[in-house]
Amino acid sequence: MKDMKIEKDAYVRLRYSLEIVGEKTPSWFSKPFEVAFIMGREVIPAVIEKAIEGKSAGEKVEVIIPHQSAYGPHLSYLVKEISLESLKHPEKIIPGEWYEEVSPYGSRTFFKVLDVKDGKVKADFNHPAAGKEVAMKIDILEARPATAYEIMAAELRACGGG
Repeated sequence: MKDMKIEKDAYVRLRYSLEIVGEKTPSWFSKPFEVAFIMGREVIPAVIEKAIEGKSAGEKVEVIIPHQSAYGPHLSYLVKEISLESLKHPEKIIPGEWYEEVSPYGSRTFFKVLDVKDGKVKADFNHPAAGKEVAMKIDILEARPATAYEIMAAELRACGGG
């Protein structure tokens, strides 16, 4: 059933990637992911279900997700001033770019460099997509009728049993 249209109880497998609309997207954020689910049986954002409903394997879809449904608003209290000398790699601080360092314990410090002045860095610790629209580019890899077992497993996951 190669040409099956996506509808309720279809097994759907897709690959998607995300981009921040209108600006440079960090490479880790735009990395493609694959996901499989049973249409109408699992918790998938409605905007995605609407975009792929009626489509078939091999089709490509792009969805623009508003910031309210994506990563929320940009929070001003997450913009902080920090000392340049407190960073492990101050030479990597470039205004407009993302800076990341890992502590000896494995925790990550990740922020966008807004400005550097007088030994201080104005750093934005918000998620890169906070307050911004996100474009989701979807490749539909597979669409077929789900088996009874797949539907049962999806129902168990949806009610917290798996």
